[in-house]
Amino acid sequence: MVGTERYSLICVLLAGGLALCAAAVGMSPLSASSPYIGEIQQSLDNLDSRQYVKAEQEALALASHPTCPMPRAWAVVAAARQRQGQYASASRAYRLFLASTESPAMRDYALQQIEACRRAAEPPAMPVAPGSKLDRDARARLAEVHDETYTESTEHFIVRARNPELARLVAAEAEVSLERICRVILAGQDYPHSVRINVWPDHDTYLAHAADAPEWSGGSFRFFVQDGLVTRQIDLTQRDAEKQLAVIMLDRVLPHELCHLVLREYFGDAACPLFLNEGLAMMAEYEPEAARIELAGKVVAGQARIALAALLVRRRYDLDRPGVFYAEAFSFVEFLHGRITPRQFKAFLRHVKDGCTIADALQRSLYAPADEEFLASLASAWEDHALAQSQYIRALASAGR
Repeated sequence: MVGTERYSLICVLLAGGLALCAAAVGMSPLSASSPYIGEIQQSLDNLDSRQYVKAEQEALALASHPTCPMPRAWAVVAAARQRQGQYASASRAYRLFLASTESPAMRDYALQQIEACRRAAEPPAMPVAPGSKLDRDARARLAEVHDETYTESTEHFIVRARNPELARLVAAEAEVSLERICRVILAGQDYPHSVRINVWPDHDTYLAHAADAPEWSGGSFRFFVQDGLVTRQIDLTQRDAEKQLAVIMLDRVLPHELCHLVLREYFGDAACPLFLNEGLAMMAEYEPEAARIELAGKVVAGQARIALAALLVRRRYDLDRPGVFYAEAFSFVEFLHGRITPRQFKAFLRHVKDGCTIADALQRSLYAPADEEFLASLASAWEDHALAQSQYIRALASAGR
């Protein structure tokens, strides 16, 4: 039997991707005459080209060979499973790899990846709307408008408001929202930038300072480059028409506009499809609007719906039924987000950014062969989901009466 100590596989996780290197640790390196050199290299190539299923199958055959197993191939099996979001089975493979090596560096790597799988497998904590944590006295204090403007800074935000407590709260909640948007909703995007947030005392003051903000809005974002300087800015409204704290600003407007800003910068010159942009921004809000979910179910069951093929290419200037559009956009994006793994969703966003159609981007991210009926099947599955969600919302409403 060939000693597996002759082989080593060091997996190094780098920002932006996985680099896999075959190297020697205390023993002679893999040579052209070594058994399995071609097979393990093929599995590495497939892993590097994101063909995870092939890489896993090839490495698994080596690791579990009936007469001459190569236990260290479990490292490739584990990495392939981890990239597919199969964290429990990836951890088991990493442990099998761990048992095959005495190298401190390789053992440390395997233990780090087992811990990374454990963290990734943990379901994200259910977000708690900031407004629900504020009692009556706190809302009254946060609605106060002082003469002085106060500034609060965090890692990603510089918040200015006419209330020091509100400035601190908005800064803290902005960080929470950014983490949730990047890690959970966008499946692990980075956002190493600083954003200015202005909280204006009332709607009129907000409109006077927020350039190009729609009359009906209570918040907006801006991203522009001038004289080589990039400005990232969000404008919000502190109080409603009754001079009470606009809790919606914390619960919906702030995360919604922040998601738009992150998407704007991620897509750059490649325009993010409107349904995706608005659907993800609505997902970033803390509490999905029940009326929106109910409306989506109603319209897909009737004649007023926007067919999925039209929804995916709809642009702002031809929005003739905005309520239906936003309801369907939220419903479809929420359906899609919940049906594929975070890694697949991240790949989907990348393919859309690169110019693929939605159907093509999804099939590529799923490693599915091109299928002319894919979009029709997707539409049918989503409409069933929208109907079920709508019925659930109506049932809850009836039970609460």
